[in-house]
Amino acid sequence: MTSIAKFPVIAASLLCATAAWPADFEVKRSLELPSSTPKVWNLIGDFCDIDDWHPNVTRCSLKAVDGSLVRVLTTDAGDEVTQKRIAREEGLSYTYKTVSSSLPIEKFTATLSVQPGENLLVEWIANFSSDDPAMERVVVDDIERGLSAIEGILTSR
Repeated sequence: MTSIAKFPVIAASLLCATAAWPADFEVKRSLELPSSTPKVWNLIGDFCDIDDWHPNVTRCSLKAVDGSLVRVLTTDAGDEVTQKRIAREEGLSYTYKTVSSSLPIEKFTATLSVQPGENLLVEWIANFSSDDPAMERVVVDDIERGLSAIEGILTSR
């Protein structure tokens, strides 16, 4: 009888502990362009050229840390974000993870890629965890602003 009486207390504590775990999010956005892969990749493919095309990034500095490429971004709000490139497919994609940021986000990993076809597809996929569900909207807005800027630059050329 004692073990049965303890079950609700154990179950309640597990439920509370589970509620504190970060939620997992995936944000996937894409842009279709009537443009060539090299033209688009020349704009977005360099890991630290993001300050040339993303409206939220005012500065990017690049350094090598333990043999990996790391970029330090300064945002238009004055925040600093450090990201490490963890994979690259020359001319097609790069994947990076956030090492430090002021946002309440953990395990942020994203891939920016171009996929040739009848029309070129630019795709940006981000995966992350956060206790704050509002962070999904923050990431969506950031990615959508970046893709809109890419489209604007390429259509004005």
